[in-house]
Amino acid sequence: MIVVLGSFDGFHRGHALLCRRAEELAGPLDGDWGAVTFDPHPGLFRGELSTTLFTPGERELIRLFLGVPHLVSLNFDDELAHLTPLLFWNFLREKVDVGGVVVGEDFRFGYRRTGDIALLQKYCQEAGLPFVAVEALTHRGVRISSSRIRSYVEAGQCEAATMELGYPWFIWSDVVRGHGRGAGMGFPTANLNVQETKLLPSAGVYAVAVLAEGVWRGGALSVGKNPTFDDIDSVRVEVFILDYSGDLYGASLPVLFLSRLRGQEQFRDAANLAMQIQADVGRSRAIFKRSLASNPEWYSGFLRGYNDRNR
Repeated sequence: MIVVLGSFDGFHRGHALLCRRAEELAGPLDGDWGAVTFDPHPGLFRGELSTTLFTPGERELIRLFLGVPHLVSLNFDDELAHLTPLLFWNFLREKVDVGGVVVGEDFRFGYRRTGDIALLQKYCQEAGLPFVAVEALTHRGVRISSSRIRSYVEAGQCEAATMELGYPWFIWSDVVRGHGRGAGMGFPTANLNVQETKLLPSAGVYAVAVLAEGVWRGGALSVGKNPTFDDIDSVRVEVFILDYSGDLYGASLPVLFLSRLRGQEQFRDAANLAMQIQADVGRSRAIFKRSLASNPEWYSGFLRGYNDRNR
């Protein structure tokens, strides 16, 4: 198998380029290729990150969306973190049937990241395996990276994150019971149980697309502590789904973030809040309609991946 190596906090456009190169390399051989990554993310393990763009389950959904045949996730622990480059190479070949390697030009491996692409190429040559290092993909002259995309998400810059990912950043979480206050105002929300290590965007209201019961629908999503009522200590993620009236408690919902509508605000009372939500819903409907018409491949691709993941 031709393997694409990386930490892959999700797969952005640069990673997708690596995957296309691996597919091309595998073609004249047996056609088999896939990505090899780590769980937990090395940045989380080493304490360099407190959250990641995507959870392991979400990465699997992205893998299916992009059409990557295999995603091998190696357990990143203290033992693996302390392997020298050569021992890591031997470990990789024990765990995976490596038929060739594709990496980005900045790939590092082994204890304290002491191995570089020149050393990895040497190992491949000694084993008689093809090796390709792909130049970093740039956008507007700046290298696309997971760290930059994380900064976009944290700032609520959905469109910028989408541009560099190649698809909308998303949350895939289970629905849990909330206060039920939204239903009392005419806007029942699904409360998402987001993992602690999942990155969240800045507090505010977002236009989103929600896959509920096999159908994509628009939605207005709130991230924050609900300052109007001031009775919530932790950050909540709640989404009102347009044109839907069912009970989603216990369901697992992929939610694509399309655009930030506004920041978190404190309203005088529930009536004023309800008026603003009505306006948010109208804007969300228009944004979702445009997105669905402009990018049908996102919605069909994620639906296909979601269905494959849940078979």
